[in-house]
Amino acid sequence: MTGGGGAQGASAAGPGARGAGGAAPLVLVGPSGAGKTTIAARLVALHPERFVFSVSNTTRPPRAGERSGREYHFVSRAEFMEMVDRGELAEWAQVHGQCYGTPVANLSAPADGDGRTPVLDIDVQGARQVVDRVPGAVALFVLPPSPEVWIGRLAGRGTEAPSEIARRLRTAVDELAAASSFGAFVVNGDVDAAVRDVLALASEGEGRDDGCRPPADADVARLCRQLEAGALSEIQRLEQGPQAEAVH
Repeated sequence: MTGGGGAQGASAAGPGARGAGGAAPLVLVGPSGAGKTTIAARLVALHPERFVFSVSNTTRPPRAGERSGREYHFVSRAEFMEMVDRGELAEWAQVHGQCYGTPVANLSAPADGDGRTPVLDIDVQGARQVVDRVPGAVALFVLPPSPEVWIGRLAGRGTEAPSEIARRLRTAVDELAAASSFGAFVVNGDVDAAVRDVLALASEGEGRDDGCRPPADADVARLCRQLEAGALSEIQRLEQGPQAEAVH
């Protein structure tokens, strides 16, 4: 993905980096509003003995109800770039005009030595960096089930202006174009079902077979085209809205 500024940084984790206690990470990637964070939180809540949430650093301001150290570590841009210079981020990228990055410690420091799998909720740029650098990393591309549900989720947050939603959708179009480069997909129409699919695919990545049957490539391609068309239509509506109001 190249939206939001497109800058991306190198990692200090190196090609041999592993997750907490030696476990390779589970990476959830996909467009804003797909439900990655909700799936990650539910997965960790249901299986705390197996998974631990990787808290990323970001320069974006916290939304209502967010707390530093829980959803993200909220830092200034200067602090973030100092972390980059010191090699403290395993991956980083600029998205929607803000910087996001995964601390090296999330992938290399043991979580009480228990071998739990770190769950990363990151963007396409970051996911590619992690997959390239961390042997055994499992990356799953999360998709919303339809344009209507997806746009409704973004608008329903009530935390962002129409211009910011349009910016996220423009970035999402780039992310959807990159979806085919990922090998596994989860369609998040129902959170509980999506968590079951993620758990099954994560188990498959560990050599288990929990019976998950992921969507066919043709179905994924069709859904991506529908989502892209819906995003472009909504961007046009959001950008024409203020002009239409001014005319009247």
